[in-house]
Amino acid sequence: MIQTADVVIVGAGIIGGSGGFHLLARDPGLRVVMLEKEALPGTGATSKATGGVRFQFSTEANVRLTQLSYRYFTHDREILGCSVDFIRHGYLFVTTSEDTLEQGRRSVGLQRGLGVASEVLTPAQIQTHLAPLVTDDLVGGTFCADDGSADPYSMLQGFLSVAKGRGLRLLTDHAVTGLVLNGERVTGVRTPQGDWSTPVVIDCAGPHADEIGAMAGLDIPSRPYRRQVMVTEPLPSLPAVFPLIVDLDTGFYVHRQGRSAVLMGGTDKDIKPGHDTTVDWEAFDAVFRAAARRVPPLAEAQVIRAYAGVRDLTPDYHGILGPAREAPGLYVACGFSGHGFMHAPAIGILMTEILLDGRAGSMDIDALSLDRFAAGRLRAEANMF
Repeated sequence: MIQTADVVIVGAGIIGGSGGFHLLARDPGLRVVMLEKEALPGTGATSKATGGVRFQFSTEANVRLTQLSYRYFTHDREILGCSVDFIRHGYLFVTTSEDTLEQGRRSVGLQRGLGVASEVLTPAQIQTHLAPLVTDDLVGGTFCADDGSADPYSMLQGFLSVAKGRGLRLLTDHAVTGLVLNGERVTGVRTPQGDWSTPVVIDCAGPHADEIGAMAGLDIPSRPYRRQVMVTEPLPSLPAVFPLIVDLDTGFYVHRQGRSAVLMGGTDKDIKPGHDTTVDWEAFDAVFRAAARRVPPLAEAQVIRAYAGVRDLTPDYHGILGPAREAPGLYVACGFSGHGFMHAPAIGILMTEILLDGRAGSMDIDALSLDRFAAGRLRAEANMF
């Protein structure tokens, strides 16, 4: 028996959850079905997200995505009915390179022009944010006090709880094994439990989104890459709250997880694509070396555990949002290059506008269009780590 829906969302992670939440906020009469291949929602990429929220990007599209999303972190109980544990601790980018600092200045100029209170710092000013930080070789850095971090799981549960109250039908253990096609048009999805007929399929499958697109003969240039994180015991020599620090020269970053454990990672951006989440302990040596040079107390940190997740990267480190014109009926929301959690509220807002209004009205999404790759309209995000 073929079942019917107005919208089928593939994937019950943070982006799919936001999509369902916003669609049903606008039109509670929609029959929205969410299909998740795992036994529980949010157990894929969302479960490994470290929760960063920042304005410090180098492109207008990414800054505006944060601006559109930010109130969901600062007004979480009002919007979602729950806390997402948002902490404004700031992001601090540091560098020893004049060229990198110049790029930082350009990024800050863009951000400030859009109303973001970011700033360029001297080494002496950087030192005030964390006393143990080694600054004598730095040429400067950038900082935004409004950057912070939150809990991805809590936000996803908020989205899903509200959406289910509005009629969302969430089906776990329902893997999408194929797309139903009528010519080039996508008219449904196939699962082991049966087919669904629908005029709208939204691909929110994260690191598996390119596989869903391939079912319609579509090349979605978003690929899965492993991202490793070490979790250490709290260090008494570090304050209870300090900025998320990114050494732009090495890609190393460090921040507290809430007010307890310390997370360290980075330096693994250039590994080969794939879904392997085996922890590579040898690769962590580079993280330890970077940590010891920049924040010496971290060299003595006791590692509690380490884990690896998978994020979906695109060639220009911008997400893909909107219709797949080569496969009408299929809409894409993927490839957000490690920023899917912080931008999930905006993604849900914009996808809802595309579907219900015919266009995104809250911001210009040309930089996120799937068409940009064929047209060569790529402008890479510089602030990646």
